[in-house]
Amino acid sequence: MKVLVASNHEYAGIIQDILGDAAEVVLSDTTTDSILEKGRDVDIIASNRVPRELLETGSRLKMVQTFAAGVENIDFSAIKDQENIIVCNSHINAAEVAEYAITLLFAVAKNIIPSDRELRKGDWKYAFGGPSPNIEIRNKTCLILGLGSIGSEIAKRLKGFDVRITAATRSGNSKHANLVDRLVKIDEVQPLVEESDFIILSLPLTPESEGLVNGEFISWMKSDSIIVNISRGRIVDEDALFDALINNRIRGAGLDVWWRYPKKWRGKGSPPSDIPFQELDNLVASPHRAGYSENTEREYFQFAGENILRFIQGETPLNIVDSSRGY
Repeated sequence: MKVLVASNHEYAGIIQDILGDAAEVVLSDTTTDSILEKGRDVDIIASNRVPRELLETGSRLKMVQTFAAGVENIDFSAIKDQENIIVCNSHINAAEVAEYAITLLFAVAKNIIPSDRELRKGDWKYAFGGPSPNIEIRNKTCLILGLGSIGSEIAKRLKGFDVRITAATRSGNSKHANLVDRLVKIDEVQPLVEESDFIILSLPLTPESEGLVNGEFISWMKSDSIIVNISRGRIVDEDALFDALINNRIRGAGLDVWWRYPKKWRGKGSPPSDIPFQELDNLVASPHRAGYSENTEREYFQFAGENILRFIQGETPLNIVDSSRGY
């Protein structure tokens, strides 16, 4: 077996250590050209993106293992007729992303960012009795869209804050249904949106979920509600959200995912949207780091190596993605 690991990270060597003599590991960087050059004759690719050309022409390719949960950079239309290729993702960061989602919720609800910014200038206007009293979390209702690995971890943690939790999924079912007070299909979500104080998006980006949170959806939200997105930017209509925030139609938003990214990861001079979200005081902006912790980087590669080894040894690997659904 020959395995291509597309990563610039030092932890890529973890996969080689796990596979040992079971496979030859080839390293490439994360550019399309490098993956194409090194991946022509491999059996397995470990990467968060795979060029369509390689999916269509890689005659030996049997498995794609991503390091993260999102698989929108894998073109499933290129492999839907190829029964010999499976795609597996990773949910290793679910607990960390859940913690971060709740952190964003608290940061918006408790006015953390503007309070910090003004106090650094010597301005105490956000002290007790000042503008924008904190929003209480306790005894409120939170709607979680998507109740998979991340959504379920969010639900577990919110329970400790005396929050009533509802959820919506594509099917209206979930193996984690016991964690919420009510679960419905996304097509039937309007009543839950209308009663929710907080909404957290933790669903995958698919053709069905893209643009789900549009102007109509936002019009159902309470005027003092907060929305948090740790899934993918394109699930939300950016114009509709900006309009709601700048006109105070909702209380605020916490965003870790965006509509525009720099060409080079962690690059400079690239605003996350063509719309000036950065000018809004009722927005907490985060640069897509919810899944990044002291341990998760290593754990991404650890899980990928172990799952690839399962496949090589003839076992069924974990987290096989349904190519027809995209998750």
